[in-house]
Amino acid sequence: MKWCKRIIGWILAGAFVLSLSGCQRGEQWKDLVISGFDHLIQSFGHQALTKDCDLQGERSQGEDSYTGTYEADYRNFNGEEYLFGGTALERDRGNQLKITYTLKITEGSGAIYWQEKGEKHVIADTSIDGVFDLTLSAGDNYIVIEGDRLNGHIKIAIEG
Repeated sequence: MKWCKRIIGWILAGAFVLSLSGCQRGEQWKDLVISGFDHLIQSFGHQALTKDCDLQGERSQGEDSYTGTYEADYRNFNGEEYLFGGTALERDRGNQLKITYTLKITEGSGAIYWQEKGEKHVIADTSIDGVFDLTLSAGDNYIVIEGDRLNGHIKIAIEG
């Protein structure tokens, strides 16, 4: 992991040096470096998503890792499932998402939340049907299910 931080540090240092260059060729190189860095961090972001075989329910990916559907019945579930999201500096399809969800809790506690750069924004933590409009920021953005002895049903559809 230490080598990964060093590589990212060198990439950031290179991008900074290129950004100081005022010539047209420097702009092209800067764009290439930033694009390459964005793809690199996106590949790390995909690793944070819970693998399909470890999910409690069924996930269908949409056009990218930020969109799709998920449905699950939970029985005494403890933990978190990272369903959708990533670490893009700028999402190719825009930064607006529409989340339509159903959360039914019969026992325990559960929540659907948006994790943005390590900060949790609760979308729902009681039995409810709803729609949540989300504007992604640059960097980490994930839709997460959290449960503590959760029994219930969750259905999510994300478009954007």
